[in-house]
Amino acid sequence: MSDASGKAVVTVGNGDAAVDVVVSELTVSQMRQVIMSNPWPGEDAAPEDLVHYQLDNYLFDDCRLCDLSIMANLDKAKLSSLTGGDLRKILAKAKELNPDFFAALGRMAAARKSS
Repeated sequence: MSDASGKAVVTVGNGDAAVDVVVSELTVSQMRQVIMSNPWPGEDAAPEDLVHYQLDNYLFDDCRLCDLSIMANLDKAKLSSLTGGDLRKILAKAKELNPDFFAALGRMAAARKSS
């Protein structure tokens, strides 16, 4: 992450379980990395890997969990410990810091639907 990129802290959880998550503005290189990433576990994947893939892709309309993990530097285990409300707070900050990236994703989705 470049020092020039924007960052913000989002606190999720309550009391002793509260955790600060640093959400970052993506560089163009990271945007390309996110777009090119393919979390498909493969045809022979274990059922739990397939369920993880489905939630990764369908929990939110406009962002995969693997995309959010890059913006917030969260690994699979940490993502799994968060609630939907926690993830929405992190996603809201990610959208605030990365409006051009999310606009591009929207345009790409619209182009796929119209073709």
